[in-house]
Parts: sequence; C-alpha cells; structure tokens
Amino acid sequence: MALAMGLFLSGIGTAQAGDDMVNNYVRSGDGTVVKDGSGDCVRTSDMTDVRLEECGYAAEIIVEKEPEATTVMVVEKEVVLVKVVIPNLQFAFDSAELTGESKAILDKAVTDLTPYKESMLAGTSGSEIKGYTDTSGPEAYNMKLSERRANAVADYLATNLGIDRSRMAVSGMGEADPVADNSTREGRIANRRVEVNIIKK
Repeated sequence: MALAMGLFLSGIGTAQAGDDMVNNYVRSGDGTVVKDGSGDCVRTSDMTDVRLEECGYAAEIIVEKEPEATTVMVVEKEVVLVKVVIPNLQFAFDSAELTGESKAILDKAVTDLTPYKESMLAGTSGSEIKGYTDTSGPEAYNMKLSERRANAVADYLATNLGIDRSRMAVSGMGEADPVADNSTREGRIANRRVEVNIIKK
C-alpha cells in the first residue's frame, strides 16, 4: 500500500519522507556513494526504490518457502494434460536412489494423482514420467541416469497408486530443459528432478 501511494505521489510532486520511493544516490568515480559532512548519502532528484545498507537502510531479508508438488491443468485440443511438477525432488549425486525426503514429496504427488487412478486403470488416461539430470558428467551417461531416476519414480508411484507399471511411459531427458542455472550447486540440485504428466485419452 505504501509503495502504491509513493508511486502515486511521485506522479504529482516530490515524494515525501517516509514514502517507499527514495532519491537515487550520487556516486564517485570509483563507484562509492558520496556522503555529506553529516555522513548522510547525497542523492539526486531521480527516483528509485533501491535502498542501500551503507546509507542506513536495513537489508531486506527474503525467506523462500519450501516448494511443494503442485498440479497444473492445461486444456489443449480437447486433450486435458495434468502435470504434476515436483520441483524439489532430489537424488543423491550420481544415483537413482530416492532419499527419504524425496519419498515424502512423492507421497504428495501420489495424493495429487489419486483422482486419476480409476481413469488410468480403465485406460482412458495414461501417464508420462520424465527424468532429468544436471550437466555434471558426460551427456550420454546423464541420459541413462535420468532414465534410471524416472524408473525409480515410476516404480514408487505404481506401488503406492496401485497402477500397473506397464501403463506408465517412462523416458530419460538427460540435461534437457533445465529449470535452474547449472553453474551453481543449488541450480544443479533443482535440475535433478522428475516430472509426471497424466494425459486424458
């Protein structure tokens, strides 16, 4: 609300003290912020919402919520695709073994998939399970590793859903379609994942 008010005021005049919008900062040749005799940062008349710690503003702390398995439905050409995305499903490095944490996440996916169990048993819908890896190691090896991981998930889902394993189409995608930066440890962990699609036939 304060940000919206600050934006409104900036359109009709100079922002008042206490608004979320603050003046831009004057910098010296080496990039440091110029300060006056009282130690306050010197600002220009330009407006920005950037707040600098070195000028006395507290650092903004962003707490990210642990991602959960989510279900997304997309309707296209009379075919309903139900995608269960498990963004934080993880495997140990160079392994297709599901961790205890991953099994708990898959239990949530089982809950999301349960409404489609009857249609899968009846053959009116099918499932696609795709495994992915990060870019560590040879590409050919990662392709096989991603398939092993997809099979591990398919086995778990088949057992816990009570669905014949043969009804599941499993494929390894290797390093394809990364969802995060493979140059960081966090990005590589995120890319080691499996996605499940339920397609209504």
